[in-house]
Amino acid sequence: MSNHSVSTPPHFISRSWLIVLLPSFFTLTAYGVAEFGPKEELTLNTQTESIATPPLIFATDNSPIWHENIIRAGDTLSAVLSRLNVDDKQASQFIRSDPKAKMLFELHPGRSLRAKTDRSGMLLELHYLNNKNQELKLIREGNEFVSVIEEATTQQHTVVKSGTINSSFYASTDQLDIPDDVTKQLIDIFSGQIDFHRGLKKGDRFSVVYESFTHEGLEIKTGKVLAAEFSDKDKTLQAMWYTPPGSDEGAYYTPNGDSLKQSFLKNPVEFSRVSSGFQMRFHPVLKSWRQHKGIDFAASTGTKIMSTADGIISKITEDNSGYGKHIEISHDGKYSTLYAHMSAFTAGLKQGSRIKQGDVIGLVGATGRVTGPHLHYEFKVNGLQVDPIVLNLPTAKPIESRYLAHFKPFAEQTKNQLAFLQGIEQARAQ
Repeated sequence: MSNHSVSTPPHFISRSWLIVLLPSFFTLTAYGVAEFGPKEELTLNTQTESIATPPLIFATDNSPIWHENIIRAGDTLSAVLSRLNVDDKQASQFIRSDPKAKMLFELHPGRSLRAKTDRSGMLLELHYLNNKNQELKLIREGNEFVSVIEEATTQQHTVVKSGTINSSFYASTDQLDIPDDVTKQLIDIFSGQIDFHRGLKKGDRFSVVYESFTHEGLEIKTGKVLAAEFSDKDKTLQAMWYTPPGSDEGAYYTPNGDSLKQSFLKNPVEFSRVSSGFQMRFHPVLKSWRQHKGIDFAASTGTKIMSTADGIISKITEDNSGYGKHIEISHDGKYSTLYAHMSAFTAGLKQGSRIKQGDVIGLVGATGRVTGPHLHYEFKVNGLQVDPIVLNLPTAKPIESRYLAHFKPFAEQTKNQLAFLQGIEQARAQ
């Protein structure tokens, strides 16, 4: 050791060793065993053993396959079966001869046909759901087929849709794939507040919540509209379905509890337009100016005609007068409505038959003194024709006071849901 080291004070030596030795200690701990530890020679003996490869198990060539195909407009049964890879003469013969299986010759576009076959195309099962929500099943049992028709099991869902009107309300509902029945309900619900032919403008928004029933993922029918809203820059109209506690009958109300049911519907023909109003006009057949004491709705032959209110048929005739085939319905004595130029009446109707609002009473035609198919509709007060558009007809009664405590929380929740839907639609539009 040098003289310099000997002269260093003892307490300083102690601190120096602490500082130097601690890192050295950790270094040796980390690396000393591998670098400085005992050395041993390891001998590795390699042994090779043959192991048989286990067989991979796949589906056998005879395992069945399920196919599904949506029926298209104009499809024949043979065309659909071909797309399903069914190649089975025995099945084809059974379908032609079995009374239940003959349902397959009346395929409806949009519905699906499901087939279970083997790899050669032999049919094992065939499932079809018709437009009456009946499911036909053909099942192979050995060398024979059996046919079964059952009521289809359905699952209920709630569907919500929102849109903005760009051209017409009908075009907008089609663009959103809203079923025609739901569109019709919307028109009926708001018919007392909205003129669906002329009252809606580009940019107006709407939302709807409705019931949907599906079978194996396919929508087979729709239920009632549960809530709906129309809004423009000036106002918002809302409707909600409400059934009072302990009651089996519901109705549509505003969030304030006012009834939306109108005593008379504005349109007796769905998906139509007014071709002639209550006014002076040049008669196309008589070739003279006359007061037109009704409203003409342009529609094709066969379009359904609905009664605009509850009532009793006071007249139903097939005479070939100016009106042609027509029906007149009395409503509470004071009011009556007349439907003319019909091509057919609903079976079973006669004088004295009771009619509910919205009931189909017949079909549009061109009977009587006309130049083409349309519905001539008259509204009478005490036997005199009046213009129904200018009448301020009453609505049904509001919610009874005893139900308000139950209705208000329900209405508030529905309003929040509709506001959420409209918020989504506004954000999408921007």
